[in-house]
Amino acid sequence: MKLLEKNGQASKDGDAMKILEDALTLCKFGKFHYLLLAATLCSIFAVMFISTTTSFVLPVAECDLKMNMMYKGLMNAIPFFGQIGVSVFTGFLADTFGRRKFLIAGNFGMFIGTVIEGSSQNYWMMLFIKLTEGILVSLGFCAISTMLSEFTPFAVRDRVLLVYSGFASFSLIVAAVLAWAALPLPIHWVIWEGYFELHAWNVYLYICSIWSLLAFILYYYLPESPKFLLSHGQEKEALEVLKTIYSMNTGNDRDSFPIKSFSTSGTLKPTDAKSLKKQLRSALKEVKELFRRPLLYRLLLSSFIIFAGLLVFTSFRLWYPQISTIIENYSKNNGESASFCVMITDYMEGLNKGQSVDAVKNATEPGICIPKLSGSETYMNGIILGFVTLIFVMISACLVKKVGQKILMFVILILSAICCGSLYWTYNSLVIAVLMSATCGLLQTALSLQYNLFVRIFPTTSRTLAVSIIMLIGRFGSLSGNILYPILLNMGCMAPFIATSLVALGLAGLVYFLPNVNKENKETGDK
Repeated sequence: MKLLEKNGQASKDGDAMKILEDALTLCKFGKFHYLLLAATLCSIFAVMFISTTTSFVLPVAECDLKMNMMYKGLMNAIPFFGQIGVSVFTGFLADTFGRRKFLIAGNFGMFIGTVIEGSSQNYWMMLFIKLTEGILVSLGFCAISTMLSEFTPFAVRDRVLLVYSGFASFSLIVAAVLAWAALPLPIHWVIWEGYFELHAWNVYLYICSIWSLLAFILYYYLPESPKFLLSHGQEKEALEVLKTIYSMNTGNDRDSFPIKSFSTSGTLKPTDAKSLKKQLRSALKEVKELFRRPLLYRLLLSSFIIFAGLLVFTSFRLWYPQISTIIENYSKNNGESASFCVMITDYMEGLNKGQSVDAVKNATEPGICIPKLSGSETYMNGIILGFVTLIFVMISACLVKKVGQKILMFVILILSAICCGSLYWTYNSLVIAVLMSATCGLLQTALSLQYNLFVRIFPTTSRTLAVSIIMLIGRFGSLSGNILYPILLNMGCMAPFIATSLVALGLAGLVYFLPNVNKENKETGDK
């Protein structure tokens, strides 16, 4: 009897989601979605800038904040610790109480945090704010893609989610351009001598805070996801949201929207008001389903792929400026370029012989510290990397519908392995830069395709929690990769690059086991 009731409920839920997908198709893709994409872009910029801006600020602010190399490393890592600490908890709450609330709170919190970070006068103040910003990132990040996916018509969902992934690449370009414009400026404003002084890096962080403020304003005026509302029994509210989208996109009157209910009977069910206790109890039931087959299998597979992918991608991307500097300095010192391995080995041997000089060894001695400012090549490399990644993501957005996500992921991962492995035979610095940028771009595109996939293979009621768990494990991969990378580099010049190629090939093999969401959810779009 219970089985019959369960199957009957599943059938009703399937019918409701099928009607919702039809409703989103009728709403078309228009003004409302452009507004949603603008909010998504601003939010992604805010999230990415929390970690990206640090790499530009640290060289400039090393004397102002009295940082040595250990302090710099801690500053780079601390936002990840904040994200790891609360990401699963916030994902559970976003699935229980809605995506919009957390997007509003998270972006407003990031705005306040970045303004305070920009006002930092000492290292420990900035370190604490970075930790807080990591926590605030978790409030909003897990819900950004979920919100976008649940508002987008099925026919263009894959492409829109890849455009969303392109925003992350575009943020790297914008961060580098803003840094190039602001950080070289000779700014030193004394507001309160000895207590409050502003430099170019303070102004740079103030400028970067604008994105989270814009995201907060845009999300404040956007409605809650209709899929979230429907999955929580709020059919009337979900229908009102769809009417709003329909009116904005088509210009027709709200009352002319052809769908009147989400049931085959045509009757609109009244909203069942639930207490906080009932909402939490219902959410915990959905969490149990996440840890049962087949969802558990999908959760484990997605988590492993993201862990391995971010382990190689994040370390590769963050070490890219250092590798670029090694190659640049070798060419200057020797008057010519050499093979990739020769240049890396020369640098590592110099370190082992004690020939390198710590640029900030006197950072704590007033009057002696001279910051080693980034040159234009550092900013140019960041811009090139962002452009290459953006191009790959946009090409994938055009091909994903024709080729399919799984085949496209497989091809991209194979190409990234080839590009990375080819570095061993490369002599020209320009070719090295192209191959490293291509490797980063291809890996990020593959991760974007995978991310777009697992956003759709989990039910609406536990989707944000699943994304949070997967990204939590992925952040452990990012941390592990940055610890392992210098160890591998000491083992041999090509060790980290060979490891990256092997991981990419292994992930290409795992693509076979991923579900085909377009085939499984052909009728209902998403679960």
